[in-house]
Amino acid sequence: MKIVILGLSSGHGHDVGHSLRWRALIQALASRGHRVVAVERIGPTPALTPAWTIPGGERLTYAAWDAVAVEAARHADDAGVVLAVAQGPDGLAAAGVARESRAARRALYDPDAAASLSALARGETPDHLPADGLGGFDLVLASGGGPALELYRQRAGAVAVAPLYPWIAPDAHKPAAAKQAYLADLCCVVPPDGAARLGLERFFLDAAQRLTRRRFILSGRDLPDPLTLPPNLRTLPELDAAERAALLASATVTLALARDDERQVGWCPSDRLLEAAASGVPIVSDRWDGLDRFFEPGREILAASQTDDVTTALMLPRNHLADLGQRARQRALSEHSAERRAQELRGLLDLKGGGDD
Repeated sequence: MKIVILGLSSGHGHDVGHSLRWRALIQALASRGHRVVAVERIGPTPALTPAWTIPGGERLTYAAWDAVAVEAARHADDAGVVLAVAQGPDGLAAAGVARESRAARRALYDPDAAASLSALARGETPDHLPADGLGGFDLVLASGGGPALELYRQRAGAVAVAPLYPWIAPDAHKPAAAKQAYLADLCCVVPPDGAARLGLERFFLDAAQRLTRRRFILSGRDLPDPLTLPPNLRTLPELDAAERAALLASATVTLALARDDERQVGWCPSDRLLEAAASGVPIVSDRWDGLDRFFEPGREILAASQTDDVTTALMLPRNHLADLGQRARQRALSEHSAERRAQELRGLLDLKGGGDD
């Protein structure tokens, strides 16, 4: 079956993580005999964009949507499935092409279900989804699950909705070597734009203020003013994937924070949580509805409801923490990999004509 995927972007910065995951998913679909056409926007420095190919498929790259719109529509009309990814600068244009196409099945993937569901609950239209709603798609796939998914039907007119949770790319998300420069008792890669303010204060900053002899490292964009932070807490800028893996490997425990809207909505596992699990490091996650659907608290990860839960985690024996990290990695590889999501996507779209699972 021919599958056309619109709305991808390789670029740089945050796009890199998205592109790694989508490439792994596309390769998994191609390995099952599907012909995949990926329409992908390249960044401002194409020479820095890693080259990749799709076995039996095609990759259309462009710098401006107008340059590829006609060809993208042609491929969509000829597809068994067209899937628009509602992210990046061309997400809305991609959604329009997918919905208006003559494809046998038209689907949209919302990679930020927490933001969408929070907006829909307030009676607002998320900026990254079509302003006139989600009618016209045979299926809307969301990066979150749980009872809040019903809002896509009630408030946005979706005909059918199903979760397609985030995933890891095992070749990219894997254990790394520790670095002396990143050694710490607790590290945290913070969501951008202050999106985890409440969790950051409760589970990281308060812990650092209590355990003055322990070392803490915070990495990301839009960090708190260093002058307001305790002296045992270092800040680092946003790191690339390789350095982020080294940071995780260098800390005794990693704090995987949900964004405030992810915690409120529930059932929205973050890329940061899955990436840390795939790295095989001990994880403390703030507690949210549905967390135990993805990892088992107490056996694979630790779950925190208050600051004391984080400080207690730092006191646990190293071998116990290491066992948690290894079990979380095995869970990530078996249930949250691109290969697993490809199988789930085939089932959700009732794809035929590929290889056996």
